[in-house]
Amino acid sequence: MIAALVVLLLFSPLSFIYGRYKARGLKPNHATLRARLIALLPMPLFFAVCMAVAIVWENEEAARRMAELRGEGAASALDTGNGVLDGLLTLARWFGQLELLLFVVAIPYLLGAAIAGVLLVLDDQNRIDLAAPSVSADDQTSDEG
Repeated sequence: MIAALVVLLLFSPLSFIYGRYKARGLKPNHATLRARLIALLPMPLFFAVCMAVAIVWENEEAARRMAELRGEGAASALDTGNGVLDGLLTLARWFGQLELLLFVVAIPYLLGAAIAGVLLVLDDQNRIDLAAPSVSADDQTSDEG
C-alpha cells in the first residue's frame, strides 16, 4: 500500500504533463468526446492487458510451484491448448513482464492516459479549457528570424 502511494507521488507530475499533452493533442483532431476517448483507449488498454497477463502468470507460477511441492498437479488458466492463442498469451506475458520491469515508463504512461481522459471529460463539461497555450509576439519573431 505504501509502495503504491510512493509510486503515485513520484509519477504524478510526469503523468499529469503527459496527460495534458495527450488531451490537448486529441481535442482538435476529434469532434466529439466519445471519439476523443476512443482514440485515447487502444495503447493504454494493450499495456494494461499485457500487464494483467504477466501478473496472472506470475501468480500461477507461484501456485504451480507450491502444488509441485505438495505433490499435486496444477493447471494453468493461461494454457488454452490452442497454439495461436498460447503464442499470443506468451507474447503478451513477455511484453507485460518487460513493462513491469520498466514501470518507470509504463506507470506514468498509464496514469497519464487516465488523466487525459479526465481532462477531456472536464473540458467537454466546460469546467476547464484545454486550449493550447497562446504564442507571444516575442516567440513569433524568434521563430521567423
